[in-house]
Amino acid sequence: MKRRLVCFALLLVLCASFLPEARAMANLDFYISANFGRSYDVFSGPGRHYYRANMGKAMYGGGAARVYGIEGDWIMMGYQTSGGDYRIGYVHKDALNTAKYVDGVIRPLNFDHYIAYADDYCRITDDPVINNKMICSLPENTPVTVLATMGTSWTYIEANTSQGLMRGFVWSIHLKNSNAPARPTQVPLPTMPPQPTQAPWPTYAPIVTAVPWRQPTTAPWVTSIPLITAAPWNPPTARPWVTAVPTAKTDEWLPEAKSIYISGNWPVYSGPGEYYYRANKSKATKGEGTCQVYGIENTGYGDWVMIGYSMNNGGYRIGYIRAEALRGRTDVPALKLAYHTRRLAVDAFLTDDPVRNGAAVATLPAGTYVLFLGYMYSANGVWAYTEVLSNNQIMRGFLPVSALEAEN
Repeated sequence: MKRRLVCFALLLVLCASFLPEARAMANLDFYISANFGRSYDVFSGPGRHYYRANMGKAMYGGGAARVYGIEGDWIMMGYQTSGGDYRIGYVHKDALNTAKYVDGVIRPLNFDHYIAYADDYCRITDDPVINNKMICSLPENTPVTVLATMGTSWTYIEANTSQGLMRGFVWSIHLKNSNAPARPTQVPLPTMPPQPTQAPWPTYAPIVTAVPWRQPTTAPWVTSIPLITAAPWNPPTARPWVTAVPTAKTDEWLPEAKSIYISGNWPVYSGPGEYYYRANKSKATKGEGTCQVYGIENTGYGDWVMIGYSMNNGGYRIGYIRAEALRGRTDVPALKLAYHTRRLAVDAFLTDDPVRNGAAVATLPAGTYVLFLGYMYSANGVWAYTEVLSNNQIMRGFLPVSALEAEN
């Protein structure tokens, strides 16, 4: 019976190859289930000349898989690795000869092919589903070939990387249509006008006739000094920095948090993914207890919840944990962030604690470009929530809003 099913699947594939070419796939959201029965080498693209993950040893070991389509002699598939990650790559179509089942027709892949360019934060992963571990970064303005999209957050690309020819997924927001420099051309400093010639010192100073000294008239003693009644102290109605709140759209302010009790221990990252900076020497963890929940961010490979919580040292930390910690609560809204580029006018520090002590986790020089996400108000002032790259580590955190250049 199994042999008949395999023969039938092969027949369907052959028939599909004679059908008229399908409309170009705009996305990779469609797949069918399969099990190819045994192990096969996996490459990032349709050929052995493409990058191969796991130090050149990436291999599908049999078991459940998702099949996205067929390209020439290669099948694009996704599967869960033994380490708990997910990998999307290509195996040779010979895998059909050993398939235990193929639940449907494998359709041909008809990708788009146009050029886009990487920005400062562009990184490639072969796992847009579970942990999205990054394989490598792309220098700014690296040209990439856009092939398709997955969900609302990911773009499937092909690029020449530091590790060879590679296909993989990047955040769509980190691609741009032009390779024009993101930074404005520096304006040359104006030529300073010549300094006036210093006047020569006079050759002599005029002689001043001394005034004869006289005893001053004695002033009468003051019999009393009137007491000044102290004015009652009134605290200012607003802190100085609050009066300088930036003009912003309503959706540029982070939402007000709500208190929610969390069970268990959860790793905390500065952004919505395990590749973001993790504080406390990569050990930051939220234990069981109450925390402040700002909202859920869906990154295309899972949901993350932005939280704030008090620490044992008296500080406060804002970061992200897996949304599974909410145990299916439906009263937490989705985060709506701004996502546009801003520039630092002065040197600034980045902190994950805008509420209490504002301890710095990174320092950034003036002129640094950051991804602006929104504003937050606390008792310590108004903060700009940003995403930055510091020491080759991507992180999110808060900057004093005064450090940002004014928007045009």
